[in-house]
Amino acid sequence: MLAFVAVTFVGCKDDDPNPPVITMPTKIVINVDENLVVSMDPVMVSVNSPDEDLTAIEVYVQMGTFKYAVENVELEKKQTAWTKTYTLADFPVAEFGDVTGTLEFCIKATTANTEANGSAVIELNVAPPPPDELDGPLPFTWNRKGTHDATGLAQFGLDWPSNTATNIVIKPLPGAKLVVLTPNDWTAITTVAELEAAVDTGTGVTEWAVIPTKITFNHVIATKTAGGEYFLLNPTERTIVGEADRTITGQYKF
Repeated sequence: MLAFVAVTFVGCKDDDPNPPVITMPTKIVINVDENLVVSMDPVMVSVNSPDEDLTAIEVYVQMGTFKYAVENVELEKKQTAWTKTYTLADFPVAEFGDVTGTLEFCIKATTANTEANGSAVIELNVAPPPPDELDGPLPFTWNRKGTHDATGLAQFGLDWPSNTATNIVIKPLPGAKLVVLTPNDWTAITTVAELEAAVDTGTGVTEWAVIPTKITFNHVIATKTAGGEYFLLNPTERTIVGEADRTITGQYKF
């Protein structure tokens, strides 16, 4: 009876193997810059099993409910320690964009009788996308013959319904907005966001009768069409054929 108790005691206490010990960082930082270049420092993982030989190492990335297998290592030889360094090439970076929630780099080490788990939080540092540069400049031509409808303005949300004795009259079409800017804005405004801000925060006008009879000038205006398109315009020249055929040329960005 005493021998039985002694064997039972030893079997339950002294002979119980300790689980493997996993050493790894607590956080892995993956950087994505504005040019979509991805970088990451190497990650070293080590597993030590003090009491039993290791049988398998499972490496995976846990993304919400999705488990992405990175590597499954079967250890056939007697081995109580295992070390490996993981690099960016081992990570499913392309999969991360569609995942919400915490991402973890996980290790599971097993022996014949025990197992241990380790994990590191994956922190994604994504830089904001580069500014959306304006397209252009491209040339435009506005023309109005006598009392006929003007051409070339509608795409910008504008109309040229009439002339005064000294100037042409430009008006925004229904639902469009016309903002008068300065000549410096032609070069100062370089991105779509800057153009949108200039129009959205600027004071809209219902009539712009500034372009004179002289040949060249340098005006800058911006528009938002009824369809939500933004344009930066730089009218620079006016020509007149006879008394009724007037043409305005310049450039635009969008």
